[in-house]
Amino acid sequence: MRTPLREEQFWLLTGGVLLLAFVAFSFAMFFTRSFMIPFVFSIFLCAMVSPVEKLVVVRWKLPRWTGFVSSFLVILMVFILCFFLARFAINSITNAIEEVNRSGETSTLEKFEMTLDLALKQVGIGSYIEAETLLKEMREQIPSFLKDSLNVCKNFVSSSTLVFLFCLFILLGRDPHTRVQNEIYAEIERSIQKYLNIKFFISLATGICVYLIFFFLGTHMAFLFGLIAFVLNFIPSIGSIIATIIPIPILILTSEMTNTQLILAMVLPTCVQQFFGNLLEPKLQGLGLQLHPVTILLALGFFGVVWGPVGMLLAAPITAALRIILLEFKMTQWMAQLMAGNLPNMQRTIISEIDFSEGVSEDALPAEFQNVPETSVISTTITGGMTMMQTTVPVLNPGNGQRECSVTARTQKPSAEKGKKRKKKK
Repeated sequence: MRTPLREEQFWLLTGGVLLLAFVAFSFAMFFTRSFMIPFVFSIFLCAMVSPVEKLVVVRWKLPRWTGFVSSFLVILMVFILCFFLARFAINSITNAIEEVNRSGETSTLEKFEMTLDLALKQVGIGSYIEAETLLKEMREQIPSFLKDSLNVCKNFVSSSTLVFLFCLFILLGRDPHTRVQNEIYAEIERSIQKYLNIKFFISLATGICVYLIFFFLGTHMAFLFGLIAFVLNFIPSIGSIIATIIPIPILILTSEMTNTQLILAMVLPTCVQQFFGNLLEPKLQGLGLQLHPVTILLALGFFGVVWGPVGMLLAAPITAALRIILLEFKMTQWMAQLMAGNLPNMQRTIISEIDFSEGVSEDALPAEFQNVPETSVISTTITGGMTMMQTTVPVLNPGNGQRECSVTARTQKPSAEKGKKRKKKK
């Protein structure tokens, strides 16, 4: 029989081993990021086109090769579209860098000081010296940010060949007629596909709306801002905020927009992000797939350190898929609830030295278990030498006779000798 001290030592040892395994796994992900990132991306991409293959082969009863060709063509179209989008984004970023450098320090200062000083005076502060200092810092950071974005686009295009090969072999090795025998794994696959497809179309609709807003405002970088909104919308909560903030300093430095247009450029995309991200998407996804902002921040930080900027884009889908998997197993549901910000109910009532074999007198139970309803749910969990019990036992009530009561107990297993002694005393 395990004593409480040994039980505590067991859990401490288990936690230490899990921590070491997590650190080793993180190092493995870091050193294998050159091919693990394309591999994970190809898995998500194949999961999104899987319904196309099943539609062609299973529902339309066409040969298997037609399903492979149809899925392959969809992926090929996605790659071609990404190539043209990346090319257009690179050209837009290059033009933005040239325009910032061509605008000159004096004209840029005059343009920015008018907007910033007006905003600061509305709240009772304002200084042209502060505006000039702030502008210099922003002007130093924006070209480096644009160059970093340019490098990210180039790396994404260069790794697309590896993603393409992974998708090719995954599609070749998959049989659409094969059904998953375990219902849990089938539900995991359906939930992940549903999450990815809904997230893709919500992000696409958000990007199109943001593009139309900036297009009608007369911004020549409208397509780039729409593309940024589409990509960053895959990061829940935080991505929409970043996608709304990024265009503002670029518009101030590179365009001749009025104050009213700048306000509309901030307000309208925010309304679009709120509508799609906080109203429409939760209704389509369901509350079961929501992630707490702290969970998203931790995932962004972890995958950003391990896999860089591309890992930050994949952090939210990976974390959501992990939560879907944890929800399907009873032992890990508390982890999934914790990822959503819901603390699991850990309240237990300790009842010691109660013999459940012959019934329990109602007077021996705590107050919260007296006068309980007639029906209760039965469940019993035994861990080691300790019995964590939520069970239905007969309760002896002198007034109403016997009835059943749901009891949560944490007791040690009584030995056979103690049981015999109790019976002799009675």
